[in-house]
Amino acid sequence: MNLFSCDSSMKSKRICVVGTILFIALLTLIAFAYTHFEDNPSAWNASDYQSNSEYYKQLTDIHEFSQLDNLRLDRLSSPRFHPSNGKTIIYLRGQYCMHDLKRYTRTLHWVDLETNKTVQLTRPIWNIYDSSFYWVDDKTIIFLSNRASSGLNQIFQLNLPDDLSITSNYLDPIQITDYPLGIDHLLVNRQGTRLAFSCQVYANLSIQQTADRRTIERASSSFMYKFDKLLIRFWGEYILGPRHHPFIVSIKRNTNGTFYFTSTPIDILFGMDADSPLRLVGDSTSDWSFSASGNKFAYTRQYDETSAAVWSTNFDIYTVDLTASNLTSVCMTCENLAADANPRYSPIDDQVLIYLAQSIPNYGGDQWKIKVYNGSHPKRTLLDNWDRSISSVTWSLDGQSLFIELGEEASHVIYKFSNILSPSSTPIRLISNGSSHDVNIHPANNEIFIFTHKSITQPTNIYLYTSQTSMRPITSHNNNLLDKVRMSTVVEKFHFIGAQRETVWGWHVQPINGTAEKAPLVFLIHGGPQVCYYDEWRHSLNFQIFASKGYAVIAINFHGSTSYGQNFTDSIIGQCGALPYEDLQIGLTEVLRNYNYIDGNRAIALGASYGGYMVNWIAGHPEMSGRFKTLISYAGIFDLRQMAYSMDNVGAMDEVVGGFAPYENPDAFEKFNPINHVANWTQPMLIIHGAHDYRVPDTQGISAFTALQRRGIPSRMLYFPTESHGISNPFNSLILYQEIFDWMNKWIS
Repeated sequence: MNLFSCDSSMKSKRICVVGTILFIALLTLIAFAYTHFEDNPSAWNASDYQSNSEYYKQLTDIHEFSQLDNLRLDRLSSPRFHPSNGKTIIYLRGQYCMHDLKRYTRTLHWVDLETNKTVQLTRPIWNIYDSSFYWVDDKTIIFLSNRASSGLNQIFQLNLPDDLSITSNYLDPIQITDYPLGIDHLLVNRQGTRLAFSCQVYANLSIQQTADRRTIERASSSFMYKFDKLLIRFWGEYILGPRHHPFIVSIKRNTNGTFYFTSTPIDILFGMDADSPLRLVGDSTSDWSFSASGNKFAYTRQYDETSAAVWSTNFDIYTVDLTASNLTSVCMTCENLAADANPRYSPIDDQVLIYLAQSIPNYGGDQWKIKVYNGSHPKRTLLDNWDRSISSVTWSLDGQSLFIELGEEASHVIYKFSNILSPSSTPIRLISNGSSHDVNIHPANNEIFIFTHKSITQPTNIYLYTSQTSMRPITSHNNNLLDKVRMSTVVEKFHFIGAQRETVWGWHVQPINGTAEKAPLVFLIHGGPQVCYYDEWRHSLNFQIFASKGYAVIAINFHGSTSYGQNFTDSIIGQCGALPYEDLQIGLTEVLRNYNYIDGNRAIALGASYGGYMVNWIAGHPEMSGRFKTLISYAGIFDLRQMAYSMDNVGAMDEVVGGFAPYENPDAFEKFNPINHVANWTQPMLIIHGAHDYRVPDTQGISAFTALQRRGIPSRMLYFPTESHGISNPFNSLILYQEIFDWMNKWIS
C-alpha cells in the first residue's frame, strides 16, 4: 500500500486515509519515545532489545520498502580475519532500536566461515557504540567503546574463550583507560607492543589539563566564541580550540593477561595547532600506520596553523622513529605542495611506505595516485599512466602486491596489482559490479580476502572472495527484512551523447509496479559536484524508496562526476552551470524518448548540496524549469559569491569557478550564480535546510525561500534546527521523506 499517493477511486481514498492515519500514529509514537528516553547510555534490558531479523521474521505481510525499513537495516562494517588461521572473522554491526528508532547500538560480532555460526560478542546496549577493533593475538581484541561509566569513548580489551562457537552469553570487556576526555581513534601495531590513540586537546595542554580547562569553560557564564584565524566551523560544529592529536604509548600484559600502559602517552603533535587524523567528513582511520616492526609511525597532518588551511589542500605525511629517545616528526612529502595522505607501511620492510598523492595544489578534485617511498631511494609513482583516482590501497601479506579500491564507471571496484615494482606488471580487476570497500587479506593466503559490498538493490553485506569465480556473502542479518519488502529489481545503466559530444551515463530504476502504466519521474541530481551516483545502497535519498512509491528514478552522472576519468571530472571547473546543466537537459530528453512509460508531464527535479545548487540554477532557466511540475532544493547554493565567504571550506568554491578567490575574479562567481536569475523563477519549489549546515549555510536556503515568497511562487521551507548538511536524526529522516512525498504528490496529482 502506498501511503503517500492516492488515486481518485473512493476505495483508494479510504485506504489512503487509513494509511495516512496509521503513519501519523507511528510518527506520534516515535515522537513520544524521543521525549521520554534519555540520551545517556542506558542499562541493559533484554526485553527491550530485538534484532531486525527477529522483528521481520514474525511479520506475515509483504509491504513496499520505506525509509522506516531503511533505518531498520543492520549496518555492517570493518570485517577482520582471525590473525592466524583465517577461519573466523570479527566485524561491527550497527542497529537501531526496532521500537522507537531513537536509540542505536554498535557491537562486535564473530562468524565461523566453515559453519556460518554467528555470535554477538558484546552486549547490545542502546547508545553504546563499539568501534576501531584490532586482533592483538588469537584470543584478544582491543577496541574503542563508550561502555565506560563516564560515557566517554575509552580503550577496552575483550578476551575470547577457546571455543567461541559454544558461547551462550555476551563477553564482558575489560576497561583499559579512564581518561577525562574521550578517545577518538585507535591503532595497534602487529606485535601488540604499542598503540596510537587520539584525543581532542588544546595544542599546548595535556589530556588532564585540557579536561580541566573545558570544565572551567563550561562553568563560565560566557557564551562568546573568539577567533583569530580560520577555521571557525566545520560541517556541523564550531572549531573552539581542541585538536585531534595522536598519542603514542607502549603497552604490556600484566599477570592476569590484561594490557596496561608501560609509559606515559606522548603527544607527537604537542604544541601544534593541527589535526591528525585530519578533520574530514567520513572515515579518517587511514591517516595513520605502524611499520612492520612496530618501531615506526606515519601520520597525515594539514598545516592548520594559519587561515590558509581553509583554502589549502596541502596535507603532508610525517614519520616518527619510536625507538629514539626524543620522538621527532620528519616530513616525507614536503616537496609536494598538493595533498599527500593514507600512508601504509610495507608488512615486511620498515623502509618501504606507500601513500596516495595529488599533484595540483589547492585542488581537492585532483587524481589520487600511488607513491612508493623506499628509504633513500627516489620516490616512485605506480600506474602513472592510469586515468583513475585511487581511493584506498591494501598491502598483500608478502609485501609484493597491492589491492586497490577505486571508482570506475559508477561502480566501486577492486583490483589486484601484483609485483608492484615490475614495469611489466598490470593490475587485474577482481570485482567489477556494485561498490566494494574495506579489503582485509587472509593471514595465510594472499589470494583470499573479505570485504564489504553493496549495490542499488542490496544493502551492505560482508563477502568472502576466494577467486574470480567464487565470492559469497557471509552475513545474513538483513535477509528477513529484505524478504518482507517489495523493492525495484530493474536497475540499469543508460548512456547518451551529452555536452561536448561526450558519452554521459546515468541510472534508471523502475518503479515497483512496473511499466504497464504511466509513472511520474523523480529526476535526482547528485551533490559534490565531483562525486558520483555509484551502484551502491544509499541511506540518504535512497533510490528504492522513490521507486517503492511508484516513481521512476533517473540519476545522471553529468560532467564533473568521478569514476569516468580525470578529464571528465576536471571538466566542471569554470563550467558549474554549463556542462552539467547541458547534460541534464539532454539526458531528460533522452530518458523521455527511450522510456515510454515515464510521464514527462509529471516530472520532479530533486537535488542536494551541489544538486540543490543545480535545482536553483534550473529554476532560473525556463527552458528547463518548465519541464518539471515542481523543484526540490535540499541544502542548495543560492548565491555563489556569498558562499565563497561563508562556507567552511572556502577553497572548494574557488576550485569550482576556476581557481579564483571572489575578490580576484568576481565575474567568475557571477557567471553561473542562481541569484542573478530569480526574475525567471516560476515553478513551485520546496526548500530544505539544516540550521547547523556550515558547508552550505542555512542563509542560502532561507534566501531562496525569501525569493520564492517575494515572487508569489507556491513554496515551502523545511527547516531542521538540529541538523547540519545532512539528516542524522532518524526521526527527522522519516519526517523528511513524508514531507517530500507530500509535496511531490501535491504537484503531480
